[in-house]
Amino acid sequence: MSRNLKVGGSLIALIVATSSFATTADAQGSAAAAAAAPAQLEEVVVTGSSIRGVAPVGSNLVSVGQEAITKTAATSVTELVNTVPAITTAGSTPQGQSAYSYYAPQIHSLAGSGSNTTLALVDGLRMPGGGLQYAQTDPNIVPTSALQRVEVLADGASSIYGSDAVAGVVNFITRKTFNGLQVNGRAGSADHYKSYDLNAIWGKTWDTGGFYIAGQYLSQDQLANKLRPFLSQGDYRSVGGSNTNQFTCSPATIRTPASGSNVYLSPSATTTIPGTAANGPCNTSIYGTAIPGVEREGVMAVFTNDFSDKLSVTGKFIYNRLQTFASGLPGALNNITVYGPGSGKGGQINPFFMAPAGEPGATQETVSYLALNSANDYGTDNYENNTVYLTGVADYKLTNDWSMTFSNAMAWSNSVQRQRNVFCSTCAVLDLNGTSQSNGSTTTSAVPGQNIVALNLPLTTANALDVWGNRTSDAVLKQLYVNNTQTQHLNIFYQTKFEVQGKLFDLPAGAVRMAAGAEYMWVKQNVDAVSPNNTSNTSLGARYFVSNLGPRKVKSGYVEFLFPLISEGMGVPFVQALDVNISGRIDNYSDFGSTKNPKIAANWQVNDWIKLRGNYAKSFVAPPLNQVGDPSQGYLRGATGTNASTQIAVPFALYPEVRNVPGCQTVTGPTCTVGGTLNPGLDRSLGAGFAGVVPQTGDSWSVGVDFSPPFIPGLVANVTYWANTFTGGVASPAQPLIINSAALHNRLTICPSGCTPEQVRVFTNVDNGATVGATLPPTVYFMINRDVGNVLNLDVQGIDAMFSYRIPTDALGTFTLGGSLTYFTKFDQDFGDAPFSVLNTSGYNSQFPSIQTKARGQVGWQKGPVAVDVFANYTGKYHNWINTSILPVLSDASGNPIGGGDPVKADLTFDVHASYEFEGDLLNGSQVYIDVKNLFDKDPPFYNGNTTGVGVGAWGFNGFTSNALGRLMSVGFRAAF
Repeated sequence: MSRNLKVGGSLIALIVATSSFATTADAQGSAAAAAAAPAQLEEVVVTGSSIRGVAPVGSNLVSVGQEAITKTAATSVTELVNTVPAITTAGSTPQGQSAYSYYAPQIHSLAGSGSNTTLALVDGLRMPGGGLQYAQTDPNIVPTSALQRVEVLADGASSIYGSDAVAGVVNFITRKTFNGLQVNGRAGSADHYKSYDLNAIWGKTWDTGGFYIAGQYLSQDQLANKLRPFLSQGDYRSVGGSNTNQFTCSPATIRTPASGSNVYLSPSATTTIPGTAANGPCNTSIYGTAIPGVEREGVMAVFTNDFSDKLSVTGKFIYNRLQTFASGLPGALNNITVYGPGSGKGGQINPFFMAPAGEPGATQETVSYLALNSANDYGTDNYENNTVYLTGVADYKLTNDWSMTFSNAMAWSNSVQRQRNVFCSTCAVLDLNGTSQSNGSTTTSAVPGQNIVALNLPLTTANALDVWGNRTSDAVLKQLYVNNTQTQHLNIFYQTKFEVQGKLFDLPAGAVRMAAGAEYMWVKQNVDAVSPNNTSNTSLGARYFVSNLGPRKVKSGYVEFLFPLISEGMGVPFVQALDVNISGRIDNYSDFGSTKNPKIAANWQVNDWIKLRGNYAKSFVAPPLNQVGDPSQGYLRGATGTNASTQIAVPFALYPEVRNVPGCQTVTGPTCTVGGTLNPGLDRSLGAGFAGVVPQTGDSWSVGVDFSPPFIPGLVANVTYWANTFTGGVASPAQPLIINSAALHNRLTICPSGCTPEQVRVFTNVDNGATVGATLPPTVYFMINRDVGNVLNLDVQGIDAMFSYRIPTDALGTFTLGGSLTYFTKFDQDFGDAPFSVLNTSGYNSQFPSIQTKARGQVGWQKGPVAVDVFANYTGKYHNWINTSILPVLSDASGNPIGGGDPVKADLTFDVHASYEFEGDLLNGSQVYIDVKNLFDKDPPFYNGNTTGVGVGAWGFNGFTSNALGRLMSVGFRAAF
């Protein structure tokens, strides 16, 4: 056993140092602790293994300890984890939630959303799902004062943990006990931005255990686009970008039947301009919110006790309340038909109608309008989550060599998105042309599938909307901002595990050890939503959607063996130790069957300072319940499943039958645009359960070396080459991908003579309870199927490397150098056909980037109570492959990208942390500090696109990789009593 502890201790010393921001003092402290207390190390549970007392075999484990946590001045675990280059969002703004993965971390950019491939744990147990999409996790429910360390395992681990651990695992490990009182406070300030954090922990220990309670309050301002010029420029052509200004203006812009697509920029305009995007005159980006405000309050209580020399019990309770808030946006109306005198439309004639000065005889217009008000009050868009999480763990020592563990976790997480007093577009249209229809139809039903026609006739000065001037009555202006919407997701989760582990028998190199267990998990997600039904405001006409997803029941069994094959005492040349670990797991899901996942790993300790390692694993991701859909409602994922399609460009070469669709017969170019008035079509997006879904699978391997050469005292380093293939990622493919991908070809059906009623009926799945979201066109010429399915395949490889070097001096104190790097060597993807590379790009996949290089470096100095650390954060240059790039993305004959796109500059920022630690009886161990993020207040590299779905984003920067706040200066204290 001493040999195992020696290997494990040296590895733990190394992996603590591999954090991108950990100091070598962390590593030295860990090594010293390991050497001084080997018996205690025996009981340590490390991420990646069920066998206690040993580090994971064959893997590089990044461990972030308490000292590293304090040096980042992190106010949340998201901010802490985002300093690790292997994490997809490293370097981004650690504030808003992602529409794709909530607050769950992602390793190595391996997919996102319903294909999130990184498992987040708290003390080795699953966390509750949250948010309004895929029930992803929020590790920020753990107060930072309660964290002992964070461990990042960038290898497949489904053989140990089950679903989601394809790219790896992030395990948030909390303190076992705490004695005394510690209070931490921080106040931060950036340009037009403030943040405050107060957290504390109090605990009491006794001979057999202890109790502590930790709490945190966090407040972070929202940041409006207008407060950062690079977010609200509107017209970005001067910096090599697009004109994002719109034709939605106040007063309205106007088109007439005579002007066609040309636009009068105001009622007083005497001439028109082409209605192209390049000519958009009005900057609407100044009204957006780039970063939502945050308030978070949480508490965590832990009780642990050894009730005998055999039985120990630990219980944990967490309550967390999260609120995010953003200002609403002014309502925008696009291409609304209005009528004036002489049009013959009677009560639909708007009494405020003004013909453009350049066409005074016009009697009908199409207007685009931005509904501004004098108070600049456009409602609110707020989110709230309340989470209760309880765990209990009982360990019982059966013999000196065997123990058993029973653990249980349960959680309730309720998420609600509320929009209050936001724009009622239907109300505005009713006040413009007397109907709820943008084309002014007085016979079209406002509610799909029902004969409900909404009218506001006749229009008078008392009930009409003036988009040409300021003559609208106060009553009409007031009722434009009255809509209230709500979406609620309730996630309920239960997990119980029983595990035994111990020594099987002895080999010449040591004891063969085993862990085996059984697990049961129960998950349910309930969805309730209220939205406008297109007849009026939500108080008079609302659409309700209720969906009960699950329960999903999962039964699992797993086993793990550790074989010590060679030890130091056996005298084998160049092999001080050789360990092999074999593990496997079977998971049976009630809704899609079983999956089996093995793993094999090995460590080869060459000598005291060189170790080689490697592993191979199979892993999987279970499709989220929300992605599967509600089987009782035709596998709906939202209020509607089928809608009228937007316009799409269909290549004749790939779909020759489109040549016979109305409007395409005389087209001379390579594509025909369908989906307009001549050739309407349908777009469907149902859950993956409709066509059948299987688990998303992954195959991974890695090889690496750890070294700490004695001829360079204080240096520890490692390098890992890793590879991961991900097959059958669950996603809803975008229309362009369907059209241009051979593997998705059959998702677009062309009907040159019109689809038959039977085809439409089957396509909409209304017979099984699915709904349509709009009145179907009388003739349908195409149907495009964007149902969620196992469509995404990735083949990703790269290098993770780190070093940490500690240089003590007699007179000048101790210096430290450190750095870590993630470098992708391959990033291929396909949809079931020929693979193509997206390496060193961002934007082609909206849910994750594939940027080649990320790194973080550190230089530190400490002498006595004073410490200063400087950090450099680097994201390499890459190409923008979003569909708004100025330079076009080049494609091959199959439509797959092969190059082009806008070049995006590298991003390099610097952080500084300086602290002073008090000594003496009164304030011993207390600390004051100054922390500066983005020391030189550098703007992010320009990115011609919008990544708002990341949770923090706006036009002009990449929210996946850059921080929009600018220089953030903080002062704080840590008081120990």
